[in-house]
Amino acid sequence: MKAFMLAAGKGKRLLPFTEDNPKPLIKVGGMSLIEHNLLSLRKSNIEEVVINLHHFGEKIINLLGDGSRYGMKISYSIEKELLGTGGGINKALHHFDEPFLVLSGDTWSKFNMKYLSLDPDVLAHMVLVPNPESNFEGDVALVDGRVKVNKTLDQYTFSGISILSPELFINKEVEKFELWKDLLMPATEADLVSGEIYHGNFKNLNTLEDVEKLDCILSEE
Repeated sequence: MKAFMLAAGKGKRLLPFTEDNPKPLIKVGGMSLIEHNLLSLRKSNIEEVVINLHHFGEKIINLLGDGSRYGMKISYSIEKELLGTGGGINKALHHFDEPFLVLSGDTWSKFNMKYLSLDPDVLAHMVLVPNPESNFEGDVALVDGRVKVNKTLDQYTFSGISILSPELFINKEVEKFELWKDLLMPATEADLVSGEIYHGNFKNLNTLEDVEKLDCILSEE
């Protein structure tokens, strides 16, 4: 399986670091977030990854190169203007002819992606986590293994980790759109999205305080 990593955003909530750096290059435990994610993919037996870039993307290319020193093959999809999470993936869709893994380059977790798979009767599989303080109300529910948009049920937060079928993007002709709002939500309403809940270590780093906390934890390990 191949992977797509979202790394194009401007990360405004991590200013001043992101004033002249891409957010995934911020370091925790002595290593950039994007490298943590690459090593996690490699441990999950994923050897090919496509990374989308926009904000100071050349700095990511200079750090990672072709991926050979990580035992991987890295390709880049450069966006002259931000296309959104869905549009960014769609621009690079020619790299994928079968279901592929998607993750955000600015999150951190110990989730083992090795055993993720996509059932033939769905178009996507989402990894959900318990709601963090920053998203107390959650995003979606999980009923019998299917993701549901139903606020009357127990809610969970989308981790950003998913497996997507290329078929999810069929007939999507606009360039700019969002993965959740414009693709996953309609597929969920059509009962075409499965899911699972991960209760392990997961961090979405939205503030410098989040970064400092995780850095302290990893530096002590």
